[in-house]
Amino acid sequence: MVLWKHISRGRGGGTAAFRELFDRYYAPLCRFAACWFHDRTSAEEIVLDTFTHIWQHAGELRISTSVRAYLFRAVRNRALNRLRDERTDGIPIGKGPEPLFTNPEALQLEADEMLLLIAEAVSQLPDRCREVFRKSREEGLSNAAIANQMRISVKTVEAQITKALRRIRETLLRT
Repeated sequence: MVLWKHISRGRGGGTAAFRELFDRYYAPLCRFAACWFHDRTSAEEIVLDTFTHIWQHAGELRISTSVRAYLFRAVRNRALNRLRDERTDGIPIGKGPEPLFTNPEALQLEADEMLLLIAEAVSQLPDRCREVFRKSREEGLSNAAIANQMRISVKTVEAQITKALRRIRETLLRT
């Protein structure tokens, strides 16, 4: 889907929809960018550069995932590119104060939201797949123990866990 079509579907047309997108994702993207940078300015610059690029090229950009996933991936790529460029310029990386975006309440809200999304994705798995996944992740059982309890092969357990992880990942990318 062309990103501009997605933006223009929002309330009030392109500019208002873009503003809504910016307002919704700016702070979470800044916190995300702060994982790579130890100052607020660098994190904000990366996010603003990303939104500027999107505004300038929205009619050309094609996304195959959710807009949220696209934004986070774009910020990650820009952050990594900047770090690579700084490394080649001889600027030391990783020195300085702790990231400024460590508001425990905001981080906890995002973690809680992510846990809810994962729980919802797990609940949508087929019964057998969900049971194998829960025994593995929630109960901490080994693949052999799960196979023994459920009277299935270890290879089947491995296949079910792989299937569950793939479906969960796909569900999270769509949100």
